[in-house]
Amino acid sequence: VASYSSSPGTVIRGFIIESPLCEGLPVLQTGTLVEGHIVSVQKVGLGFHHETSSLQLEFDRVIENDVPVEIRAGVLSVDNAGQKVKDGVIRGGRSTKTFHGVLGNTLGYVMMWHPGSFWIVPATRATFSAFPEPELYFPAGTDLLLQLSAPMLLAAGERLVIQHQEFTRAEMAELDQRVLSIPERTLTVKGHEADVVNLEFIGSHDQLEQAFKGAGWVSSDEISSWNGIREYTAFAVSHIYVHSPMSKQYLEGNTSDFSLEKGLNSVAKRDHLRVWSEPVSWDQNAVWLGSSTRDIGIRWMLRDRNFAHRIESDIDVERERIVRDLTLAGCVESVYHAQRRAMRASMVNATGDKLLTDAAVAVIRLKNCDAPVFAGVSSVPPLVTRPRTKLARYVRVQVLSFRDLWRENAVYNAFDISRTAVSLWRRKHEISRQARAAVPQFSLDPIAAFQY
Repeated sequence: VASYSSSPGTVIRGFIIESPLCEGLPVLQTGTLVEGHIVSVQKVGLGFHHETSSLQLEFDRVIENDVPVEIRAGVLSVDNAGQKVKDGVIRGGRSTKTFHGVLGNTLGYVMMWHPGSFWIVPATRATFSAFPEPELYFPAGTDLLLQLSAPMLLAAGERLVIQHQEFTRAEMAELDQRVLSIPERTLTVKGHEADVVNLEFIGSHDQLEQAFKGAGWVSSDEISSWNGIREYTAFAVSHIYVHSPMSKQYLEGNTSDFSLEKGLNSVAKRDHLRVWSEPVSWDQNAVWLGSSTRDIGIRWMLRDRNFAHRIESDIDVERERIVRDLTLAGCVESVYHAQRRAMRASMVNATGDKLLTDAAVAVIRLKNCDAPVFAGVSSVPPLVTRPRTKLARYVRVQVLSFRDLWRENAVYNAFDISRTAVSLWRRKHEISRQARAAVPQFSLDPIAAFQY
């Protein structure tokens, strides 16, 4: 869907990737078709009428075993997106409200006291029109978290979930013993404890590579000065950097063999994973160890004088997300959660983020990918997501920039700084509250994860 070209009433379709729960049990088969429609659209266009875009989606039925079931559900959040959702409406931000834009506004306000130099900021914006895309666009494969607004009535019967072939009891006992010998944590370049080793993959290099490719993950770029500039630029102007580099971490003295990530439209939010090969094998198959976390924001580190990602505290959620993604791609033969009972359930990483875990390692035996859940989803023609010509996009940037001039004054700047401070204070306390509660999102009964 795209705010620029989609229309109210347009039918949208997707499938369940994580079922809502009833009495702690899933009620819908993974892959169940979900249908809905676009309720409202607000596009920016050339910026004369609106500065921001918005989309409201509603879902009104699921189709299970060719039987439609009526539901009422709205969007609660968009996975890895930079946009906020309020009252079921996905709201885009102002193109000028970025680090780059705020700096320009501040300089513009300062230059107001020297009228001879006031022209500099508008002239700079006219010359270097580097603003994020104000229109909303969510391609096929976007993960949405839905919330039911009314009870969903289902026929009595067996509740279905994706079934894996199980490890044998002897294999499970062997895995329980083996995970006790692997390192619990990765280390930074300076030797500080970083992430938790919480995944083990059994399969060939090709199987591992194809599994993550099929699940929509991509490799990260190497750390370099040029890629560092690209990352800072993406942050400053709120662009996406799909292959954003990851910091180096070590496991048993070795850097990761490869690193993978999955994002949408925000450089601050992504799922990421580092993978190391192991010298041992399992049933003549290669063994790989993985450490996964989810980035949910960026902050400035005074100690290191650098920006760092903020990590989601409940790291088990990211571990299970990887199991789910590879399962949906049809690349998982069996899964077993091997316990490390002596491991702490709460710890801190190298940047001070709290990590909460049940200490289990998800052991995933891979297979050649076949029959992905989304194989039957029909393709749709690409949407127009923004004005087609560079001239039109340039005009839009200038219109939005000049509409922003009224904010370059002491009263608005004081208001904006106060609002930002209050928002940061609320976010900090919300993060602390969630860390104390440590409730996995899987336990929220009226919520379902969905992909369209």
